[in-house]
Amino acid sequence: MRLSVSETGDVTGAEVISGDPILAKSALEAAKQWKFRPFIRNGKPVPVTTRIPFNFAFTNDIQDVKDSQVAENSSAQGGLVAPGGAPQRIHLSQNVTQGLLVHRVTPIYPPEAKQARIQGVVVLRGVIDKEGRIADLHVISGPKELAPAAMGAVQQWRYRPYLLEGKPVEVDTEIRVNFQLRN
Repeated sequence: MRLSVSETGDVTGAEVISGDPILAKSALEAAKQWKFRPFIRNGKPVPVTTRIPFNFAFTNDIQDVKDSQVAENSSAQGGLVAPGGAPQRIHLSQNVTQGLLVHRVTPIYPPEAKQARIQGVVVLRGVIDKEGRIADLHVISGPKELAPAAMGAVQQWRYRPYLLEGKPVEVDTEIRVNFQLRN
């Protein structure tokens, strides 16, 4: 969603950029009620335009990773030193990025795929931005009937930012989403 915010912090415009049209109406209604702290430039409040993701999920499909699990996985960030300065983006394996995952939304199994007994692994290539959000995502392989559900869920995942030399960097990684039917 793209929002325009006045110098007083009021939402003056809201526009859906992408997503499910059924959910767009609820997102628009909610965004119009928001109030922001004014953005300050050169000591004065100014109007701004920003993009904000809206995440919709059933509460039983959301899993926030506990702080103790994050602490156990924090060793995944150690030991990298970039020669000649820190890069803008690095590549990490899914095993390392799993340790940074703090918010996971379970994909909804598409009813048509379930009915056709389609299962398998959808492999995605994604970029995790410096704030821990999915910034770019595309399908590498997997059943085409399951890919949209995998993409929709993973776009809502949140990661703890990966730090290199104490500074957050973008991470390029592979994400695997397994769809398996239960009897």
